[in-house]
Amino acid sequence: MQINNKPLYTTLLMQNELTNHLVSVSIEAQNRFNFLMESYQKSDKKLSEKSKELNQLEWVKLMNNYKNISEEIILKEIIYI
Repeated sequence: MQINNKPLYTTLLMQNELTNHLVSVSIEAQNRFNFLMESYQKSDKKLSEKSKELNQLEWVKLMNNYKNISEEIILKEIIYI
């Protein structure tokens, strides 16, 4: 469930800081996404370059799964707080 924070939005908008706030949230989300993806790749032996060459479909499936998991974590931890 998304909770709107109208007072924060109004304050940031009136102070011309809304764009800065959105950019900082975007940067934080991107950094968290990169960290999560790197940690998943390091922890899963099936994501090596050798396995990528041997079984590309399985590698893509795993990467897509980790991407979806990372995006869901970011939405719950950063975006919808």
